[in-house]
Amino acid sequence: MIDVADSLGVSRATVSLVMRNSPLVSATTRTAVLAEAERLGYVYNQAAANLRTQRNDLVGLVMPDVMNPFVGEVSLGVQEVLGEVGFFVMIANTVDRLELQEQILRSLVEHRAAGVVTIPAITSGPEHFAVIRRSDLPTVTLLRDIEGVGLPFVGTDEAAIGRLGARHLIEVHGCRRVAYFGGDPLASPRVGRLRAFRRASSKAHVDWDAVWSEPVEASADAAYRRAGELLAAGVRPPDGVLCHSDNVAYGLVRALGDHGSPEVSVLGIDDLHQSAMWNPPISSIATDPVGLGRVCARVLLDEMGLPAKGSRRPPAPKVHARVSCGCA
Repeated sequence: MIDVADSLGVSRATVSLVMRNSPLVSATTRTAVLAEAERLGYVYNQAAANLRTQRNDLVGLVMPDVMNPFVGEVSLGVQEVLGEVGFFVMIANTVDRLELQEQILRSLVEHRAAGVVTIPAITSGPEHFAVIRRSDLPTVTLLRDIEGVGLPFVGTDEAAIGRLGARHLIEVHGCRRVAYFGGDPLASPRVGRLRAFRRASSKAHVDWDAVWSEPVEASADAAYRRAGELLAAGVRPPDGVLCHSDNVAYGLVRALGDHGSPEVSVLGIDDLHQSAMWNPPISSIATDPVGLGRVCARVLLDEMGLPAKGSRRPPAPKVHARVSCGCA
């Protein structure tokens, strides 16, 4: 590396940035360095570089449920940004178990990962990230905020999502009895969204359906089973439902159809890629999971001391109206 730098009259750091495919080097300099390295027969030793920096090019994406399509879309955004600067993204699944989350985080620290992006397991507290804080491993938390953890956080605007849901169901569709369906009672997104949704509904003097607002696991299967149980028991659904996620909306819409229930305006959250292809197409409040992933990656690069271009502001939520809520 020194020979390449001396031959071109550039610093060793510049050669190192080129070899690590950093965007901080101009195209002209990159071309010159690569050409000179080839002429001199220089081969970049990644293993040696890892030993010197005490880090490798691996970033852990630690998620509670890799089968959730939201996670898939987030991972696309994370990988897009980090891949451009030479990092590799590995996805690990905690299945929302604290002990497995701690095991994965410890392993990433032991293997000298470059950083971590994680949606923390339900009930995570600061103590469950002690290994991260002791190691100074750059880490960004997503969606589920942990009070007192002291790590950068990227989340959706839960209050805005709740207000948008109420406004659309009440003002556009004239719903007079509403519910918030699905989500873990301890998950910060459900808490924030439900609070804002219920407050806006109350201000509009709309009835609240407590039975249909009970917590339900945020999966299509669980939503389908719970909605089916309520409908089979003769529990009349409200005329407007804001679902915790599109995944939950898939299950609810399927159950309503199977039971021949009266028309219910159903609104999901996230606007996943497949929601427009559902039958009926799912109306949803878009949170742009791919965009969230990009923001997380940029914040992580900031933590690494490698500033990247692009916004650090999470995408603003907006309603994408389709058939499931009664829009054309």
